[in-house]
Amino acid sequence: MRLLRIFRRREPSAPVSAGGALDYKTAWNQAARADAHDAILTGSTAESFERTGEADATMIRRYLRRKDAVVLNIGCGVGRIERYLAPHVAELHAVDVSGEMIARARERLAEFPNVHLREIGNAEFLSAFDAARFDLVFSFLVLQHLSREDAFLYLRDAFRVLKPGGVLFVQFPNFLSPEYTRSFLEAVEVQERSPGRVRFYTEVEVRHLLGILGFEVAELWLASGERNDAEIYAAARKRLPL
Repeated sequence: MRLLRIFRRREPSAPVSAGGALDYKTAWNQAARADAHDAILTGSTAESFERTGEADATMIRRYLRRKDAVVLNIGCGVGRIERYLAPHVAELHAVDVSGEMIARARERLAEFPNVHLREIGNAEFLSAFDAARFDLVFSFLVLQHLSREDAFLYLRDAFRVLKPGGVLFVQFPNFLSPEYTRSFLEAVEVQERSPGRVRFYTEVEVRHLLGILGFEVAELWLASGERNDAEIYAAARKRLPL
């Protein structure tokens, strides 16, 4: 069950930086050194890690409208999805705050010349990319580990770098599901909270968040878990100019 990756994970721990920002880089570098695959998909086997990467890539491909698509992944880890998506796009760009994760991704994806990996800073977001560059931007299992403010800034930058009519495809944990309700109740007892801990959302909040950023939600659905409602998936388009 894919939810094991989230609420039974060993959450990374790291200090707040001198500037007051959450130090995601230190947190995820530590997690990658300990066990990169387990940090990404806790409880997974080698087989399930690959199987879910291929399944997620297949899901993303539903929103590719052209064979020469240019795609960006926010938070690629070791390239779990990239291996299966790269053969179907012209260019696949991927960013991660963890240099340790990026190093492993370079090894894993060395056979794909159309994959471009970049380590970014804690508060760099997508500033390295020009506006209106990408046909599709996606992010799975990442935004949930950021403060809500930082998740918003990534999504705002995703809007900027998408072409008009381009697609944003994202996943959030559903606070109203029994699994994530239990996860929240367990987390409140932790005194030293990790900057990489899970932040929860509801369907209404996701719709509102995407709407105020200027996206038009094309599809939104719930999946996985005890009631098939643990994960919120949303595909939204950058509105075409009038």
